Parts: sequence; C-alpha cells; structure tokens
Amino acid sequence: MRRRKPLHARSRPPVRTRSSVLLGVVVAPLLLVLWMAGTGTADAAFAATTTVRPGDTLSAIATRYHTTVAALVAANGITNPNQIYAGDSIVVPGPPATAPSPPPAPPVVVPSAITVVVRNGDTLSAIATRYHTTVAALVSTNRISNPNLVFAGAHLSLPGPSLPPGWGPGGPLPTTLLAHPDRLSLRPAFLSAASASGVAPSLLEALCWWESGWQSGATSPTGAIGLCQLEPSTVTYARTTLLHNPNLDPRAPSDNIAMAAAYIQNLTTRDGGNVRTAIAAYYQGLSSVQSRGMLGSTQNYVTGIFAYAAIFAQAG
Repeated sequence: MRRRKPLHARSRPPVRTRSSVLLGVVVAPLLLVLWMAGTGTADAAFAATTTVRPGDTLSAIATRYHTTVAALVAANGITNPNQIYAGDSIVVPGPPATAPSPPPAPPVVVPSAITVVVRNGDTLSAIATRYHTTVAALVSTNRISNPNLVFAGAHLSLPGPSLPPGWGPGGPLPTTLLAHPDRLSLRPAFLSAASASGVAPSLLEALCWWESGWQSGATSPTGAIGLCQLEPSTVTYARTTLLHNPNLDPRAPSDNIAMAAAYIQNLTTRDGGNVRTAIAAYYQGLSSVQSRGMLGSTQNYVTGIFAYAAIFAQAG
C-alpha cells in the first residue's frame, strides 16, 4: 500500500481527471455486483474493494456501503481509524453469515398416571377416602363433569402429590440414582416388567427405589432379597404360581424386577383393583391390611412410594 501524507495535512488535494473519477464511479459498483454473483467461498468474505475519495472518512465509507467503521477497521487492519489516504484501496466486508436456527427440542414424553378401577357401588367420596385424596382433586384430574355419577369399571387417574421445586415434565431423577450409571441402566428392565404385568412403570420403579435404592445385592434382616426386596416365600410364589418359571433368580436384577411386578399386579387383582392397598400389602401383607387396616409405618411407606412414583413419572 502506497503511503502519502494525510489528507488533513495537505493544503490542496491532487487534481483527478474526469476520466479517473468516472472510472472509480463505475468500477466500485461493478466489483460489488461481481461479488454478489460470485460462488467461490473466498469471494463470500467481502462485498467490494473501493478507493478512498478525497475528503473521505471511514464513517462516510461505512454509510455508503451499509457497513460499520469497526468492520472496515477489522477487514483492513487499520491502526488509526481517523487517518486514511485518498487513492488507497479499502476492502468492504460483506454481511455477516446468518447462524442456522437450532433444531427444535424433542417433545417431552410423560408416562401415564397411576390409575384405579371404579368398583361396583363406588362413589367419588369413597374413592377419595380410600386413596387419601379429595373429591375435588379427583374431579380436576379426571375432568369429571358430574361428581355424583361414576360408573363401575371406569378408570380414574389418581392425583399425584406436588413435586419439589425444580421438578416437572422431563425433570431430574433422584441425584443418588444419577450418581450410579449401573443402576440407571436398569430402567428398561422396569419398563419391560411393568408392561408385561400391567403395572405402572413409575410405581414399580418407586417401590424398588424405596426398598433398596435399586441395589441388586441388598438383603434385609428378614431375608428379603435383591432389588425389590422379595421375601423367600414371595420368590417361591412368583416362580410357581405367577410366572411359572422355576429358574428365576431373585439376585438377577431383571428377574427380581419381573417377580416384583407380577406380585404387585397379583395383589392389586386380589383386592379388587386397589393399587394403594396392593402397595401396602407388599409391605404389611394383604390379609393384615384387609383385617387391621394400614399400620402407621405402612401409611408412611405407601405415601413415600407414591411420592416417588410421581417423580419417576414426571421425569419420563
């Protein structure tokens, strides 16, 4: 680049011929057209190369070519934006590339809520009492238009407890579970067993989480075994009566989960579809729950499991 004295230091700028002025007027727009028609990647970086006119400033050039002083400084390596020279060539940068739009977020899939079956003679009030909820909550959750009219055999969704702050659809799983990828990898086994037995996956996950924290090697003082803490008598019942497979191993995670799911479904059926009583019976025994009602410790057990079931369902 030729260096001349700054324009502001000259008393009179050099005289330019009419032909040279006309040439500059024609060439600059022509370069701009050529750039816009070009297909090379190198051409895409610049809009034009123009010549500094007498009296020009970077601000005037930026206005003329719809760019900014900062862009001109960066494109030309100019150290002093207040000092440019007539006759010098200035590269005019092209418009910045438009960043591609981010892909849309995948839809959040929330598993189905836990449901119960309306018995013969049931009322919403009776169902609310049985499942420790309210008629208003059942009406809201199931969009019931007439609270005085429910039909035997209908399926009602149980309103879950409110979730902790920050939890919601697609929300996090328990941090203790996330810290153990080997346990987290068991989720497909829960889904498979739940689908085979007709148990809500979130309820099965919650029960076994409450029982052992999904630890396949867990053993209780009473001899309960594995992930879902199956009593030896329950293992025998599941092998012979429920699943008809004597080779099921309670210490194998998938087998333990499958036996627990089958047993929960069996308890639910034996009590006429009452899922909450079935969960209580898993802990206290069905005959004891039916004859004595839930003990205080059983009520805490059921409440805790249903709270975790809501969390697992919302996490997806």
